[in-house]
Amino acid sequence: MEGNSLTLYFFKWWYGEAYMRLLKYLKAAYIFSFDLFSVKICLKTLFAPWKRDSISYEGLSLQQKFQVWSLNLASRLIGFMIKSMTIFCYLIFALILSVFAFLAVLVWLLYPAIIIFLIYRAFK
Repeated sequence: MEGNSLTLYFFKWWYGEAYMRLLKYLKAAYIFSFDLFSVKICLKTLFAPWKRDSISYEGLSLQQKFQVWSLNLASRLIGFMIKSMTIFCYLIFALILSVFAFLAVLVWLLYPAIIIFLIYRAFK
């Protein structure tokens, strides 16, 4: 009778508390990667100049203003490209993490059944 309750307790823990902990760790991995790639900041400042590198127009001639405008536009374009690539890399990483999470949950759910099947096959 003692072994039966221990087995029942194991399955209750495996599919209950431990499974919830696995899901919690996977959620933390998503949150950590979102923060690691600074996705929120990249989206907020997508069209901002790269490294806040912009030049003031005050006291310049028309030709110099056009040159400054061109440089500021180039800085914004560089910032857009780098931030877009960062967001793209995050999306690729999130896709890989999703595949890993799906496989981890699948293995977690099937692992006890696989072990029981292998023990059964060993005795057969």
